[in-house]
Amino acid sequence: MIIDGKKLADEILRQLKKEIQKLPRRLSIGAVLIGRNPASMSFLKQKEKAAEMLGINFKIFKSPPKTATARIEGKVLELNKIRNINGIIVQLPLPKHINTEKILAVINPKKDIDALSKSPLILAPTVEAIKFIFQKYRINLRNKNILIVGYGRLVGQPIYNWLAAQDSSRNLVRSELKIKIIDINQKNQLTKLAFKADIVISGVGKAGLIKGNMIKKGAVLIDFGFDIADGKIKGDFAMPAGRQDFSSCVKKAKLITPVPGGMGPIMIAMLFRNLIKLNKKLSA
Repeated sequence: MIIDGKKLADEILRQLKKEIQKLPRRLSIGAVLIGRNPASMSFLKQKEKAAEMLGINFKIFKSPPKTATARIEGKVLELNKIRNINGIIVQLPLPKHINTEKILAVINPKKDIDALSKSPLILAPTVEAIKFIFQKYRINLRNKNILIVGYGRLVGQPIYNWLAAQDSSRNLVRSELKIKIIDINQKNQLTKLAFKADIVISGVGKAGLIKGNMIKKGAVLIDFGFDIADGKIKGDFAMPAGRQDFSSCVKKAKLITPVPGGMGPIMIAMLFRNLIKLNKKLSA
């Protein structure tokens, strides 16, 4: 089964629009963009489009790639103080010379819709997107081998932490949930671990990193990867040229999310759900 993430995201956004209309004020987001990373620019454009559909103000604050950490930190602190800014996005990844942890640490948790600050009040959009897929398609986590490929701040880390917390909760108290997380530097282990996994979640951003001969029959494949190869957006799983060509990963998977049009749109919808959640808490 190939998931149509755009269709699912549209359904979520339509529901969110009804909720937004009940709020006492118009919401606004301030997004900080450093440099011209293609993936960052693409995601911000999609977020801006969703905001327009929802009637949410969306302002992008752009800075050149060589901007100093102190200057970015100052911009985030400034956004914290602006009452009319209800949500803050610091678009990752930041250029290597910038102290990412220092920037994220100063985001006001009440405005942290990406859940990147030290003490977030909500779950990360990637986690909410995973939860949505698992619940909608009744993917049971009990006694499953789960492999997470990539240990990034937006995908690998929050999903691993959430799954580990689930395993220790009453929901899965008697299960033997086995979670493995590896980064791209451990790719020599990838084939061995992927072939044993019932669920593979990848967010590396390397086109075709995981191929059909590396996964087991009936696996659930969740792709957060974003790469541009041959002038086209592609994900971490080797996808067929056309949706009717059920070869490679698609042929073997029980469920797979494509790139583009898979987890990306759902994750963006969950970002706006987080915005509404935070502002409902503040209005209560």
